[in-house]
Amino acid sequence: MAERVDQGLARVAAAALRDRVVDSELRTRMRGLPAMLQTSGLAATCAFLLSKDSDHDRKDAYWLTAKTLLDEAAKAVGIVPDPEDPNRTLDALSHADSQKYVVAETRAAMLALWLSRLAQAKVIAQGEQKPGAKKPGEKK
Repeated sequence: MAERVDQGLARVAAAALRDRVVDSELRTRMRGLPAMLQTSGLAATCAFLLSKDSDHDRKDAYWLTAKTLLDEAAKAVGIVPDPEDPNRTLDALSHADSQKYVVAETRAAMLALWLSRLAQAKVIAQGEQKPGAKKPGEKK
């Protein structure tokens, strides 16, 4: 049986966040993604994110967010993402024909929803794992 699109995107989002502690900066970045993409589009959103990551630090929330979106968008339309430099992937996407670009942008918007959801879920889970943290429904 074929995999549903949202299953694949959930898997991509989970992989992007798997080994990361989701701090307030990363959660904020992920939560704002759907609205940013809706308002500004894929190219402008990713250009903004990459401009905020001045030292190309792969641990940076901006870099991770842009790279995750761009890699998935590029793969959706048959563009091989640059493993080292998301700016090159952005450039390749910006040269895609308009039909491919719309597909890439739609895929990125769908992924953004999963990144937002999973980042929020990780923040909640991380809070529950702190020593002495109150568990949902627990009385102190």
